[in-house]
Amino acid sequence: MVSALCYLDSLQYIIHRDIAARNFLVTHYHNVKLADFGRARYVYDDHYQAPSSDTVSIKWSSPEVLLRSCYSTRSDLWAAAVVMWEVMSRGQRPYSCLTGEQTAVYVLNGGRLEQPDNCPPSLYTVMADCWRHSPTDRPSSSELARRLHEISQTVSDSQQDVSEGVMSHDSLRHRLVSSSADSASLSASGHRQSTVTGPQLLSSSSSSSSSVRRRPPGVAASSSADDLLLTRSDKIRHSLRKLVSNMKV
Repeated sequence: MVSALCYLDSLQYIIHRDIAARNFLVTHYHNVKLADFGRARYVYDDHYQAPSSDTVSIKWSSPEVLLRSCYSTRSDLWAAAVVMWEVMSRGQRPYSCLTGEQTAVYVLNGGRLEQPDNCPPSLYTVMADCWRHSPTDRPSSSELARRLHEISQTVSDSQQDVSEGVMSHDSLRHRLVSSSADSASLSASGHRQSTVTGPQLLSSSSSSSSSVRRRPPGVAASSSADDLLLTRSDKIRHSLRKLVSNMKV
């Protein structure tokens, strides 16, 4: 849409005078084209004074069009911001609660369209700048294109950061299964080491008790801490196995 405005501006000047969402066509390749040039005018000084009997698209018109039927590329820019609002509001009609006459009074008194729910604040700021009362205070088509490009780059960068931090379901499941398998092998190894015969168990117990007697102060506390960590790791492995089992089901 903005590229079409830039092109018309570069011709010095073609004023479309009927920019609205209904006049944009989307091709099979998702290219957007501006159509319906029945009201367009070619001028040399970026100014067209329409006759008082000329029809006006009130809800897409700037204050100077409503008051004096005075058109320019900046009045087209106003209408283009209304088209942005139509897109961000998912096809709602501008000023839907107002009649044409009420809309004209509302706009001339400084009223503007509200920010749609899904519209980023940065984009609405650009739209509001296109709705400034004085045409000279509005951005040019090239300035509008630059600002919209910066917004799109910011949005794409933030989406890329989010996608890099998200793990796919398959990757998560693979990691959980691998962790569960490693934990199961460690548990089995520990179980084999702990299942010894009676004489070996007695021998181990006596040697352990003798080693405890010879253990310097502070070592017994460290052993208790190791047992606590082992208990926590068993709980974690149990939770992982339970989670993987639920995923398989």
